[in-house]
Amino acid sequence: MAFKWTGSSNSDFSTAQNWQPQAGAPPGPNDMARIEGAAVPITGTGNPKILYTTNTVRFAGHFTAAYGSPVNAQQLTLLPGAVLTTPMLHFVVGIDGPASPLTGNMKVDAGGTAVIVGSHTPDNYAIEMSELHGSTANLVVEGAGAVVNGGNLPMSVGQTGSSTLRIRHGGVVSVGNDDPLIYPWCLVIGNHQGSSGTVEVQHASLLARGQIIVGRNSTGTLNVDAGGLVVAENLAIGWEPKREQVTQSGTTVAEGVGTVTVKGRDARLIVDNQLEVQHMGTGSLAVADHGFVSAGVGIIVNGALSLANGIVDTLAVGIYDGGTLSGSGTVIAAQGINNNGGKITADRKLILVGDIDNPANPANPNVPMMMVAANGELQCFGALTDNGTLSLQAHSVASLEAVDAGQIISFDGQHAKLVLRSPGAFAGSISNFTLTHKIVVEADVTGIAFASGVLTVKGLGNTVIAQLQIAGPPPNFHLAQQGFPGEITA
Repeated sequence: MAFKWTGSSNSDFSTAQNWQPQAGAPPGPNDMARIEGAAVPITGTGNPKILYTTNTVRFAGHFTAAYGSPVNAQQLTLLPGAVLTTPMLHFVVGIDGPASPLTGNMKVDAGGTAVIVGSHTPDNYAIEMSELHGSTANLVVEGAGAVVNGGNLPMSVGQTGSSTLRIRHGGVVSVGNDDPLIYPWCLVIGNHQGSSGTVEVQHASLLARGQIIVGRNSTGTLNVDAGGLVVAENLAIGWEPKREQVTQSGTTVAEGVGTVTVKGRDARLIVDNQLEVQHMGTGSLAVADHGFVSAGVGIIVNGALSLANGIVDTLAVGIYDGGTLSGSGTVIAAQGINNNGGKITADRKLILVGDIDNPANPANPNVPMMMVAANGELQCFGALTDNGTLSLQAHSVASLEAVDAGQIISFDGQHAKLVLRSPGAFAGSISNFTLTHKIVVEADVTGIAFASGVLTVKGLGNTVIAQLQIAGPPPNFHLAQQGFPGEITA
């Protein structure tokens, strides 16, 4: 039976006189409870089969929906102390057919709780935002003790319509994939074609047991702002490839487009295993303003990984064809950075910790795969390996440790500087060195000598500190500064 809330007696859900038709009891486990707006917060307890809300509703009691709780409300609010328990929390559903609202908004206030528990269909999301084409949905979880406990079941933000999840100021949302064989992902942001999903986390937490997909078959955005924490087992950005679909109404284009930003003090994205920047669609990851990203196993970069005073910490980074690593900040990769067809660019100050594989450009050997941009600085704490070129643009600085024999350091802009922190471990070659350029040798240098394309740097007792291969026409080298460090100019 379908019951409709009147609130004609008081604010207590369990008072039979507050419902039409009056049946001597409030809605129970076999009934639908329709609440089409309420002037005052609804108190008490209730356990209908379906708890359906529209217009403006505030809950202050404890309510359990045995089957599900569709949210078609202009604003549904769980006040402090309120608890909503349901196996399915779905936004903007078509219960009323064409007359169904196209908006569903919900807020969980400080001390309010929504809990996903109970029988759940295996081919659907426990929390789904939103179901109808052209619809919009918003879920705000804000304040200390504001909790959405997903019951280790999956969630979709941007299922079919446009949806936003905001977790702020102490709020916590947890999701999972209790049975990954049935549902592989715990959270999808931007799911079906034509939808869009946004998740924002600020001074709050999003805890995901399983894989997060940002931009599966539409547009997805994940913003981790100051004080925000997002934890996942795996994370992939930009899932489905671009493709066209011809229908009777015309040609549509679908693609998974994902954007992840981790920005601000104590903004943290922690991935237990693998983080993939661009799966088969289009994906980007930006780490800025002291934001921190950690991936326990590694980071695959097929899209754009950019830093602006951010930190990335992982075991290994792989940059593949079309992928880019650029910006300023710190990238720690204990097992190394493998550049396999991508491009690395240091803007301002970029610190790379771990060996860096820098191959020649297979498409065009004259175009370097690694560059220090104008006015930029690159610090490498590890060996520079393979047979590629590191290009130094105007007013740039590269500070290097060990350098393989196949590497070329090319001075391609005025006032560029090369710093050799372990000069004896430099086995590469130097090209285009001329006026305004500088080589700094971090050792006690007493003299230099050039012969047969080799610049020999000598120290105390006439010991050989380094032998630098010079490619192309050599300049007249000059030891501009003796001692520590030595400075060589042309």
